[in-house]
Amino acid sequence: MSRLPDGWQSSESRRNGAVDSEQRALSPEPVVAPTLEGAQRLGHEYWRAVVRSTLGFVRPRESRGGVELRVLGLPPALLVLEPANVAVAHDRVACAFRIVGGILARRAGGTLTLTQVGLQTAELRVAVKGFHPRLGLLYAPLEQRLHASVSRRYLAGGTR
Repeated sequence: MSRLPDGWQSSESRRNGAVDSEQRALSPEPVVAPTLEGAQRLGHEYWRAVVRSTLGFVRPRESRGGVELRVLGLPPALLVLEPANVAVAHDRVACAFRIVGGILARRAGGTLTLTQVGLQTAELRVAVKGFHPRLGLLYAPLEQRLHASVSRRYLAGGTR
């Protein structure tokens, strides 16, 4: 397991079958430029953290249609996400993906958002909002642990 990043915070809540999860960490400086390209980089680096955290077992397949997370790159997709929606506003850079399907999703809905806030020092965030996991009771021991592991690796390494 990777070490906890500086300023690590993690929270999770559930309501009506939906999961909200957020992890945060601090960086002594911004890890991406406050540009649309910087926002895109947040997403690309998150997918790299998925591959590293799963030792290549889970692989993203990025296309114009979005991102599919697949076991060993093979169908079916674990999760299907729409293309990145990137935004920049003064000291905030964000890359958001809407969850639209996959065998781990009970139904379409929810978002994965990667955010950097700050121009001198930065807070990095990984947030999943409104995700409806198919696994129900197995979510905590399986999906939640994997998500937390990926988030720790992503936040500990920034986008370096």
